[in-house]
Amino acid sequence: MNAIADAVVVGGGILGCAVASELARHGAAVTLVERGPIAAGASGRNHGLLFRPEDPVLDPLYRSSLAGYRELATTTELDLGLDERPVGLLVVVTSEASWPAGEREAASAARGGILVERLDPAGLRAVEPALAMGLQGGLLIDDGIRVDPAALTLALAEEARRRGAEIFTYTEVKQILVSGTRVRGVATDAGVIAAPAVVDAAGPWAAKLARTASAELPIGGIRGWIVLTGPRPGLMHHVVESAGWHLAAGDPGPLPPTVGELGSAGPARQDVGTLVQQNRGGHVLLGGSRAASLTEEPGGPESAAEIARGAARLVPALVELPVLAAWSGVRPTSPDGRPVIGAVPGFDGLFIAGGHGGQGVSLGAGSGLLAAELVLGLEPSFNPRPFEAGRFSAGRTPGNG
Repeated sequence: MNAIADAVVVGGGILGCAVASELARHGAAVTLVERGPIAAGASGRNHGLLFRPEDPVLDPLYRSSLAGYRELATTTELDLGLDERPVGLLVVVTSEASWPAGEREAASAARGGILVERLDPAGLRAVEPALAMGLQGGLLIDDGIRVDPAALTLALAEEARRRGAEIFTYTEVKQILVSGTRVRGVATDAGVIAAPAVVDAAGPWAAKLARTASAELPIGGIRGWIVLTGPRPGLMHHVVESAGWHLAAGDPGPLPPTVGELGSAGPARQDVGTLVQQNRGGHVLLGGSRAASLTEEPGGPESAAEIARGAARLVPALVELPVLAAWSGVRPTSPDGRPVIGAVPGFDGLFIAGGHGGQGVSLGAGSGLLAAELVLGLEPSFNPRPFEAGRFSAGRTPGNG
């Protein structure tokens, strides 16, 4: 392990690998440290769907990310499974009461120039014959690009290596080293790495890492479960979701419990919806759930069971498919649902890249570019103000720029 670097990136998820790749592209001596394998967390444990964000402030990050992934797909030896065009998102309305939620999502897509088609029950079954009878209708949105998230993250890591970055896996950063407010590097279980800049891209554990330098970051964790079935090619033609599953812009998801709520041993706060996605090999991914995560242990299988029940109600043919696996990942979230990218207030050389929630894949490459530019003091490609860590400080109101 090199004992000196220009910058240390902590975290081998999609954000950390993207930041390291961009820093190395600009000629910086970069060391990335990951406590497990690359893409061990939510970066390798998600549906791998790119959706244009509802929040227009995030659109530049999305566009940059999609362009970066398309370029990466032409240079990497890995198969990223990246769709050439959107597969289509079908928002299914199961009751009259759920129309407003579906229409909100469709209206947001339409404002961004995405084609939307409203479907009655007959039209719904015409485009997805496997759907259950008795549904109210739906909205077909020309969005949703599939990608293999683990392969994408690994490809970004390999690109960083090719550009000169050093990557150490199964190595844990125990502490960010500071003198006063100036960053000196990190202490790992394999030794100290001296560096004037540290990028905290530790995902849902970013706040825990920041506290080792006496810094506070408003990043929490939301755990989500996914169920994988055996293959049945041709079952689904679009990504299908129940209306209301997508978070509204600015909604970070379930909040962590208070001490009083935790002490009462009441039920954990959890959102469960239905997302059915068939991949190229015919396997079907079922999601999803959102629950505040306080520990790294995934807990019981109740969420996976509820996901399976909801998916089978929407697509009855799924009942017969064998379940091959179920897993969960913890998504890092911020209080306003937007990423946190840039310098940590009060410190010289400490930066954060995280808090993306369920949009880490959709915004990963663009966020990595912005973070690297801010670390290096370059003119940023996008307005960084909406993503500043200091926007949560007392007396500061988060805004658009």
